[in-house]
Amino acid sequence: MKEGAHVYIFGIGSGIGQGLHKRFLKDSSVSLFGFSRKGNSDLSHFSQSQSGTFSWDAKNPKDLEMFQSSLASKYRSQINVTSSTFQTTDLMVYFALGDGVFGPIDQLEVVDLASHFQLNVHSLILLSKAFSPLLSSFRSSTFVFLGSTAGKQGFPESVAYCASKHAVLGITRALREEWKPWGTKVIHVSLGAVATEIWDTRPQFDKNDMISISDISEYLWSISHLPKSVFVDDLSITPRKGIL
Repeated sequence: MKEGAHVYIFGIGSGIGQGLHKRFLKDSSVSLFGFSRKGNSDLSHFSQSQSGTFSWDAKNPKDLEMFQSSLASKYRSQINVTSSTFQTTDLMVYFALGDGVFGPIDQLEVVDLASHFQLNVHSLILLSKAFSPLLSSFRSSTFVFLGSTAGKQGFPESVAYCASKHAVLGITRALREEWKPWGTKVIHVSLGAVATEIWDTRPQFDKNDMISISDISEYLWSISHLPKSVFVDDLSITPRKGIL
């Protein structure tokens, strides 16, 4: 990743996204943009900002539409001035969005299912759609989708979560093919258990057996420094004990 890269992280309000954002804050060479409901600035300021965190809700259709229009405005207005503005700039996007819905399928509520897929699946597609027209404007672009071991196998009382994570894997595989003409790297990270808040309601699992947020954040940050010719399709990360 070249100095001056534009780094976007979605889902910085907690967990892995928050840890990854903190890690990138140590890298003063990049322009860093973070998004969550806990962001410091209103989304209306995004298009004119060089960095910052922005209040944004992935489940809110209006926020998704506003981000798309703001992103287009942020880059297209400047590209019209000089077409080479971003041809020497790298784009790095991390999707750390997601929540968990667990329990027997007969106890699954329709409203929870809809909310879960809006966050874990629909928002990823819509955000990718927002970036797609701009890929040719950057020197290089890399998109990292944080998935799960639940995206490759099944677990009991996890039907909604497994389905959404299987979908994340499908999204990355499709975009990897669609964006090949621009040389875009699309990386799926199949994560094992990471000690985030998602496990707080599942006391049968011990967080001491899991990957720490700081360690996984360091690893995810290192992806931004892959050599130019290295294209990684799928990374599988598990704690020492394997899949818990």
